[in-house]
Amino acid sequence: MSLARSNFDAGRRRFALALLGLAIPPIAKAAPCPPPTVLFVCPYGTVKSAIAREILKARAAAAGVPVRVQSRGLQLADHVSPALAASLRTDGIDPRAEPARQLQPADPAQATIVVAFDEAAQAPLLHGARVWDIPSWNSDYAGAKAALAERVDALLGELAAQPRDGCPEAGR
Repeated sequence: MSLARSNFDAGRRRFALALLGLAIPPIAKAAPCPPPTVLFVCPYGTVKSAIAREILKARAAAAGVPVRVQSRGLQLADHVSPALAASLRTDGIDPRAEPARQLQPADPAQATIVVAFDEAAQAPLLHGARVWDIPSWNSDYAGAKAALAERVDALLGELAAQPRDGCPEAGR
């Protein structure tokens, strides 16, 4: 039998098996594990939550810790003073890197970790959120910067050490 005839017969057999549903399906690849999501919420969405978002994103990227970071406000209002804006620029922090967004009812449920600042912690949607007490960025920049850095570093350590469901490689 010729090689061409042999290949033709093998193709016909594969086609017939596929028609009968007997072909072995290809092995499905597991979907990549999504990174955990951290949601920061403050009263107005433009200072504490936005700054925390940008600092966590930067530090997580530098540490190689996969995480999605979002920020919200209960009500949106710009509370970034000119002095605060100048200090943040000096430190390379841009709280306006993403538009301010108002907290929606579905937001906390879609997050792995929810952190609330100030009176946002009292919002019914944020029941059970972690409460971070950070000084005012507008009146105590150095204190706020130090307090947030300590909290973010602890959170990064937690995220790096915590395996994600279905992701055995996480936390290594």
